[in-house]
Amino acid sequence: MRGGGGERYTIRLLPGPEDLMPTMSRATVLVPSLSSPIAPDQTLIFSPDFPLEERAGEASAVSRAAGSPWSVARVGAAAEALREVAQEGARRFGPLPEGALPESAPGDALGAYAFSFVRPSFAAPFASRREGVLFGERVLPAFGLWNDVDDATWSRAAAQLTVHRHSGPDDFVIEMEARGDERVVVARCPRPETLGAVVAKVVATARRPRGRLGRWFGVKPFDRRCALKIPPIDLCAARVHEELAGKPLADGDGRRIGDARHAVRFRLGWDALPPTEPGPLTLGRGDMYERYFVCDGPFLVVVLGAPPQDEVRLAAWIGSPEPLEGATAGAP
Repeated sequence: MRGGGGERYTIRLLPGPEDLMPTMSRATVLVPSLSSPIAPDQTLIFSPDFPLEERAGEASAVSRAAGSPWSVARVGAAAEALREVAQEGARRFGPLPEGALPESAPGDALGAYAFSFVRPSFAAPFASRREGVLFGERVLPAFGLWNDVDDATWSRAAAQLTVHRHSGPDDFVIEMEARGDERVVVARCPRPETLGAVVAKVVATARRPRGRLGRWFGVKPFDRRCALKIPPIDLCAARVHEELAGKPLADGDGRRIGDARHAVRFRLGWDALPPTEPGPLTLGRGDMYERYFVCDGPFLVVVLGAPPQDEVRLAAWIGSPEPLEGATAGAP
């Protein structure tokens, strides 16, 4: 099929609810730090929740990873630590992605395991469509707001949006106020050299004046002449921390780390309204809207804690459509 601009694209069938068991994404890389470089067409996730890091030749504890509602982590006798993370993770988050944790742990060595599930939700759900975004040559579903969304849904959901920057359809920063103290910042910009470079820039942009002053002096707010379309995200990735293998645990009894693994799942858009019936397939930008906030190319998502600390709880650079094809907006 061809879009309005004559480009060729392929429509992929979406999975039904029975196919939504989470699986690990081979196209997604869980990186150990924000200093990780970004290659073309690469999708990266960063999570600060792993409990150990290599420091001065030892496996040292990371204080900020002591515990959180979205993460389970254990360090100890490998078999026991693995069992506790698997059981507690399944109890709190449901079935873990296949391959997230190893099937067995090494003998008498220490193990360090963590599973994080970051899934922001919104008090007022956004709309969704099964065919909403043309990302490269792939047509993906989308959640957000556009011109045929009913007034009640639009007004409630739009109240959760703050525009921080809009320099064009490929250069914007928009914030979505989530439940609790979470903030979801979505940005499009040229591919940076490192994940940390773009995260720092976007977080600085999102540190705007609060309250009425922010509304008076900030960027023009999101209105009916705007369109927001984000592909729903369901990414799963794991990392074996090989740099910790064989390292003694700091302040420990001399035992060494035999296995260290962190698995992360990130979902966004899962609580959107059920997809609307297919209407006219409008995937190009055209002149229908004054400002587009459409993630139809590489984009960044940062999940932040409450200001003024702006703690980065997760960052994801989506560099290609492949990891997004299994996600469904409005899926349980």
